[in-house]
Amino acid sequence: MQDRQLNRRRRSLLSGLLASVLMPGTQRMTVATPLTEVLDRFQALPVDERMPTMFIGHGTPMNALEDNTWTEQWREVGGKLPRPRAIISVSAHWLTQGGVLITANDAPRMNYDMYGFPDELYQLVYPAPGNVSIASEIAEAMPKEVPCFGDNRWGFDHGTWVVLKHMFPDADIPVIQLSIDYSRPPAFHFDLARKLSSLRDKGLLIIGSGNLVHNIRLRDGKPYDWAIEFDQKIADFIDRRDFESVVDFQQLGRIADLSHPTYDHFLPLLYTLGLARPDELITSFCEGWQMPAASMRSFLVSAA
Repeated sequence: MQDRQLNRRRRSLLSGLLASVLMPGTQRMTVATPLTEVLDRFQALPVDERMPTMFIGHGTPMNALEDNTWTEQWREVGGKLPRPRAIISVSAHWLTQGGVLITANDAPRMNYDMYGFPDELYQLVYPAPGNVSIASEIAEAMPKEVPCFGDNRWGFDHGTWVVLKHMFPDADIPVIQLSIDYSRPPAFHFDLARKLSSLRDKGLLIIGSGNLVHNIRLRDGKPYDWAIEFDQKIADFIDRRDFESVVDFQQLGRIADLSHPTYDHFLPLLYTLGLARPDELITSFCEGWQMPAASMRSFLVSAA
């Protein structure tokens, strides 16, 4: 998105900014907890409990229409999550320059931001409402040094509706998208998420949507050795709570360059990790490959 496009969006609804800082530490998770056990715990949570957060590997847009191992797990997770007041989606497909935009209208449009797929995909509608009031809450939680503005044009891109169609099929929960300022380095996004962590205590479910490995130029064959290595290294860093190494993923050199020719699909993971608190579990699920360089590995952050 060019700067002039961002400037046009600055005429939208939100402009208030207040700092809201929470700085969690780090802690090693030594025992992996099965996803089913984690999900079962949600049944007993009080309604005012801190909402979990997650990173979803969304894969191909065709997942919106298909029943497969990935969509089955999305439905399982969505069916057991506490009902959120609203969902905040940080999608790899909404990149801005020089500021952060928030969808700020009550009826966001469908954004079919992909090309060359069957007509059926462009007819799909995920009719979840937006919520201007909650969008304002998110803007107020932004640190004052981060330019933040409302937007009423973008709507829901496929990084959002592909996943939510399965996770929350009734489409009756307000959804708000938060753009990624792609002019900023990876550490910015991790730190910004830490400062937004208090939103989880207000009934807001925050989902990062991207892919742990994303090089869709390569479509045929088995997963590449370098893709498997990168996927496993990042998973190991997360298991050890070594978030600094995740943020510095480009230091992995060739395997990072091949896994992310552009790193737009990696940045949503940094939001999920930044939102995690020291006393929480991070559970990996949906491990596997939809293409030879598209990892579907996802992570759920929840109370221990």
